[in-house]
Amino acid sequence: MQLSSVQMMCRALLLIAAGLSTSLAAKLAAAPNIQQDGIVNLLASSQSAPGTPASKNKASEMEQMVLLLAQQAKVARKSSQKADGNLDEFVEMIKKELLKMESKIKDAVAIVDSGCKDTFGNLSAGCPAYFSNTTFLPAGFDGDFTPLREAHSSCRSQISSRKQEMDSCKSSRESLILQEHTLTAQFRSINVFESPEECAVTGTDVLGYLAAMRDHFDGKKTTWWSTYYKLENVTQNITKWNCTEKELAYYNKLTECSEKQLTLEETACELHARTKEACAMLPSCFDKNWDGYSKQVSLANATIKDLRFEYVAVKRITCMLDAFTAPDLEAKIEECMAKQYSGAAISSACVEGFLDATKPSFITPDVCASGVKSILHPNDDNFNETEYASQGIAASSCMASCCELELYHWQTYTNAFVTSDHYMYDSDSGRVVSYTNMAEAKQACETMGSVLCFGIYDANCDGPSYENPVKIVKAPGIDLESVKESSVGSCVQKLMNGPGTTMTTTTVKACIYEVQYTSSAAPDDVKTLTVEHQEYGEAFRFSGCDNEELDEGKACVSSGAQNGVRLLKNRYGQAVATGSCCTSETNKVILSEATECDGYKDEYKKYDSMYLTASKLIRGTSYHSIREAQIACLKMGHKCWGLFDDKCDMGNLMIVDGDLNITTSVMRESHQSSCVYEKLHV
Repeated sequence: MQLSSVQMMCRALLLIAAGLSTSLAAKLAAAPNIQQDGIVNLLASSQSAPGTPASKNKASEMEQMVLLLAQQAKVARKSSQKADGNLDEFVEMIKKELLKMESKIKDAVAIVDSGCKDTFGNLSAGCPAYFSNTTFLPAGFDGDFTPLREAHSSCRSQISSRKQEMDSCKSSRESLILQEHTLTAQFRSINVFESPEECAVTGTDVLGYLAAMRDHFDGKKTTWWSTYYKLENVTQNITKWNCTEKELAYYNKLTECSEKQLTLEETACELHARTKEACAMLPSCFDKNWDGYSKQVSLANATIKDLRFEYVAVKRITCMLDAFTAPDLEAKIEECMAKQYSGAAISSACVEGFLDATKPSFITPDVCASGVKSILHPNDDNFNETEYASQGIAASSCMASCCELELYHWQTYTNAFVTSDHYMYDSDSGRVVSYTNMAEAKQACETMGSVLCFGIYDANCDGPSYENPVKIVKAPGIDLESVKESSVGSCVQKLMNGPGTTMTTTTVKACIYEVQYTSSAAPDDVKTLTVEHQEYGEAFRFSGCDNEELDEGKACVSSGAQNGVRLLKNRYGQAVATGSCCTSETNKVILSEATECDGYKDEYKKYDSMYLTASKLIRGTSYHSIREAQIACLKMGHKCWGLFDDKCDMGNLMIVDGDLNITTSVMRESHQSSCVYEKLHV
């Protein structure tokens, strides 16, 4: 076993004992509490590095043992008056070991100081460097929203004319259909054979009777053909007034405008998200490095203190060794005991300079202080007014993935009131829960949820005041039938589940999505996530990071990404999956598609040369592409059994009614190459 400098010094001390004269050695051996076993045990212990608790303890033990040996040598010398033998070379040998030990202590100090300096030199490592004019634009976007705004505005300006054309066509067609019905009724009345009495003539002149009959039926013929030609003309015009193309043009324009609006809003979302994340990451990176530096200095300072203790112990041991050969042993030992040894030589400039050290400076981009000025966040309450309403644009509600859907909305029932037994009472005070501020009342109700809070009662429907506050209506034991008619114009605002902002024909409740995304580090590397239990029409985005709750976040922190992992969120702001670690690398969703909803796949079985009668189809559903029809069918869940294509050219498809128990037995053979698509179950 390799011995440390402390252990070698202990062995040398034993050699000193062996080198003493026989009489002195005998007296030392006979002296009480010689602690020889303790020295042996110390020699047998493992080697330890300078500056460690074990090394510090050994130095302390060694100092005590040397002191004890010196005291016992003093007793022995007094007893023998003079020790035989020369101890000089043994003492010198131990002093050499002490010098080696001192050298190792100083080497350890140098290592500690170097580590401290390296940590200080890396305070900016891994942190981004920006300029005051740095912006955080999405890939491929130059920061100018003008083209996106103009494209959206131009598209919206064409909607009214397309709708007018469609409505005008439908109005003309409906007018012609009404005329057709009228003329058809007239035509049918002409074909009714009336009583022979209508041809009655006076007298018994046969020729006169025949002439009258001829004139009568000539008139009938003229009327019949006149009505027929009118009916034929109207029918032909109805055929010409086919509004399908105008209707498709209108809805295609709506779809086009929605896509342009979505592009504008998603770009704004990404700009705000990237700016927020980058600005938050900048100080946190430097703060983390500074915290690491502070911890390193604290550990280094503790190590320096231990090394200083060992250094002082070495100096004191050296002094006591000198006492073994000094003429006046007792005086020399007293001098060693009383002397104060300085540890100033054991120090680290880096550690001692910590209090004067400062965090490295960095440039914070102006946008971090001012925020994005070019466009509001799409989830901002004023976004619609600023971007659309003030420009005269009739846009949809926010369509972007960063626009969070509200869990509740409010519906007002006018001329309504509830009796006092439905008021909510505070359990502590026994008073009715009421508010003088409507916003606070709504917030309190939404916090309780629709299970506990039915809504808000506003007497006279004039808003809350100190004299007449609004009252919270408890949910248990009340429904809309319990709301009574008010004779003074009061109203009840009911808390409703969901955002309540759009009307939809969607019937599906739970869909599975495949979400494709890329990273800024590898734009061509497309990755796919499977996200379950989402509403139809959900939108996803990467927003924010987690470094505490998720295992993926903790793993990223362990790998050096202090902010954790990027979160994929839906429009409710719920985290549904994770992406890359939260570093300078960013993620972007490029495609999200529902692959199945409510137990139905987005897949179809095709039946060639088959057709279904019109009674099996949902009227008013017409799609000019197979994909558009498939999306609509998946969206309708069990309401859509499948699709019917009258010419099997994927150009004119209708929805097959899912409530009619459709099977292959109701299909009929087609002679014009029609086909039927059945939506498949999971």
